[in-house]
Amino acid sequence: MNRQVLVFVALAISMLYGAGFAVVDDPGGGYAPIGGVVVALAWIAVGMFGRDQKV
Repeated sequence: MNRQVLVFVALAISMLYGAGFAVVDDPGGGYAPIGGVVVALAWIAVGMFGRDQKV
C-alpha cells in the first residue's frame, strides 16, 4: 500500500485520539491504554506495510 496513504490515516487516528481527551470523560481509565494501542498499531502498519513510491 502507498506509504503516503498509510501515514495520512495514522496521523488522522493520532489527532482524533489526542482530541478525544477533551471530550471523553473516562472514569474507568480505558480510553488512554486502548487508544494508545490503536495509535501504535497504526504507526507500526506504516512501517510494515507502507511501500515507497518508485521513481
